[in-house]
Amino acid sequence: MDQTSGNRGCTCGQAQDAEAGFTFTAPGNCAAADCPFNHIPPKIWEALLPRPFRKRHPILFWGGLLLAAALAAAGILAGGTDTGLLPSSGLAVVRVEGPIMEQKGLLKWIRQIERDENVRGVLLRVDSPGGGVGASQEIYGALKRLNEKKPVVASLGSTAASGGLMVSMAARWIVANPSTVTGSIGVRMDRPQYYKLLEKLGLWQETLTTAPYKDAGSPLRPLNDGDRKYFTGILQDMHQQFVDIVAEGRGMDGKRAAALADGKIFTGREALTLGLVDQLGGQEEALARLRELTGLPEDTEPVERPESGKFWKEMAEGLLGIRLNGGAPSPAFLYQF
Repeated sequence: MDQTSGNRGCTCGQAQDAEAGFTFTAPGNCAAADCPFNHIPPKIWEALLPRPFRKRHPILFWGGLLLAAALAAAGILAGGTDTGLLPSSGLAVVRVEGPIMEQKGLLKWIRQIERDENVRGVLLRVDSPGGGVGASQEIYGALKRLNEKKPVVASLGSTAASGGLMVSMAARWIVANPSTVTGSIGVRMDRPQYYKLLEKLGLWQETLTTAPYKDAGSPLRPLNDGDRKYFTGILQDMHQQFVDIVAEGRGMDGKRAAALADGKIFTGREALTLGLVDQLGGQEEALARLRELTGLPEDTEPVERPESGKFWKEMAEGLLGIRLNGGAPSPAFLYQF
């Protein structure tokens, strides 16, 4: 006896491979009048088999999709050009804050300001204890080129020491708070040492080199006299470069700048007496001086740098003194207080 005789013609739930000649009929849409699924209220089907979101809320779906596409396009445009993005405010802000390590976003912002004809002056806000030797010099060089085209006035915050002071030397005018911690002119080398820990663990590494200084500074062995002399020479060269930058930036002779480069820190008030800054005050005083140099109205406000998506990565790298994309620790040369 046919088990489907009481429901002859009903195809609900049938699902076979297409090659076998069967198709699937959705419940509730069966053509058979006596199909049991036809007696289930539509609301129950809606609860069990809801329509897709795009059909239930087409305005929200397609509107959100268009908004996401617009934001993505804006992000591509912002990252793909260096000009034409600043309003005609006339002033822009460059902030050097926290440890100075690799800061590609900051350098890009400086280049953008340099090329933008709308910008007539730059407020350099420094609140940093310094950082890497190369990074400090690179930012200093970019700011120096910028200052040659349009005036840069530096405003020193709580701390502008070592590399933080170096980048300030690129400015045409420097304003510091009376209690700003500045100075600390010099360079240091940080060298991690792991060999004693490895000895306790019974571990070691043997390194073969083709030259005597190829593994100088390795954390897996102590420094010898040759290594110390070698690194001291490098430190002295970097130190002299810092002294030369201070002498040029402040219009000092080399001997006077060298006398200040003993690693000591100074307050802003002491720095004014020593000739490292031009004026005591805060950001408002620096802005007033910048407006004076550019001839812009007193109510002209500077444009800030757009938010950087890599802020937390840059901050973590600065605090740790390492790059987060991998690599073994190595001796770090620092213009840092």
